[in-house]
Amino acid sequence: MSDKDKNGKGKKQTGADIKKRSVSAPASRPEKKRAVHTDLNSVRKNERSIRNLKKILAVLIVVFVGLGIYVTYPKWLPKLEGIFDKPVSTITNDGELEDGNFPLEQDDASVKIYAVKNSLLAADSHTLTFYDENGKERGSYNHAFSTPVARVSGKRVLVFDSGKTDFKIYNKGGEVYSKSAENDILTASLGEDGTAAVLVSSEKYPTTLLIYDSEGKLIYRYNCTHRIMSAAVDPDGSGCYVTTFASENGEVYSQVRRIDFDSSDEKMISERLNCLALDCVENSAGNITVVGDSAIYTLDGDGKVISSAAYDGDLTAYAMDEDCTAVSLSGTVKNSGKLIIAQADAKSDESYRVISDTEDVSALEITDKRIIMISPTQALAYTFNGTLAAKATLTRKYYGCTYINSGLYLISKHGIDKMAFKME
Repeated sequence: MSDKDKNGKGKKQTGADIKKRSVSAPASRPEKKRAVHTDLNSVRKNERSIRNLKKILAVLIVVFVGLGIYVTYPKWLPKLEGIFDKPVSTITNDGELEDGNFPLEQDDASVKIYAVKNSLLAADSHTLTFYDENGKERGSYNHAFSTPVARVSGKRVLVFDSGKTDFKIYNKGGEVYSKSAENDILTASLGEDGTAAVLVSSEKYPTTLLIYDSEGKLIYRYNCTHRIMSAAVDPDGSGCYVTTFASENGEVYSQVRRIDFDSSDEKMISERLNCLALDCVENSAGNITVVGDSAIYTLDGDGKVISSAAYDGDLTAYAMDEDCTAVSLSGTVKNSGKLIIAQADAKSDESYRVISDTEDVSALEITDKRIIMISPTQALAYTFNGTLAAKATLTRKYYGCTYINSGLYLISKHGIDKMAFKME
């Protein structure tokens, strides 16, 4: 029997017994877990920082890529030019010569032909003869020069005797005016508005350039301290670019100078060019293209060289207009050559188009956005990108050409021929 049964009472519990029981018999109640608190604002702030960093990196990448493109584009852009242009297929003309009034017989072996707007001009040692497109004579004028040199621009023709003082201006209606320069004429040029630039010898200066307006009035005199080679008059007659040359330590160099006819100061003098500059033109891109005896250059408006191409052959012919310049070179092998094409925006040396393995060039002309090249056996027309646009077989050897309204006019010792020559 238990103590409780014996005594009628339970055994008294001591503090030690209670403590012992609490240690030996842990509570059955589960332990409370500690709460985990998340700072959402901190997380969101970190996410925003990461996004901003990504944006900054993206901007930096774009900036560096753009900078790389800007620095290197002169090297790779020329290789892409023409890719998106409309494809040009070569037109094969039949080469048949027209009859009717053609050929136009010429008694003088020195005849040269030009296009004066829509008229054909034949200039020989005695006369200037104008024809319409069909070869019908429209006017013939005796110029009275023994060894005439003709310059054509717009509707007018300037004729002079090199080494003499007289010059005359004509249009298809006859003589416009005649003048006597103060000294012997070395060369001359004509602007589209009729402004004439006449280069004469001088006792005080290496050369003097005289400028006459469309009515023959002397409006400007330019005394240059260097020898002038050529002058390119602005289309509106407001000024001109002149090519000059000099020598230093036995080496010839050239410069291009800008003059305005309402100012006595030179507006620009270019860098020195390591060649004898023969001619220049202000092109449609606002640059200046210079044809030299050993290289072709493109200058910016301040006269700094943008690009150039040295010749690896002798210069045989060149043609210039505001959109393009072309030069032909003789090859190292007989009856072979090369054509170099410089567009107005030639920004690097790689911008020049080179067409190799051409025949000897007897005539070169730029007209109707095409470069026409005459060789002993072919008439070829190239786009400014260097694509062959048209061709025709020639049965005679021609030494000159001009182009009017899809008609190719060719001059040989037999006279002037015409053939239909479509270029696009």
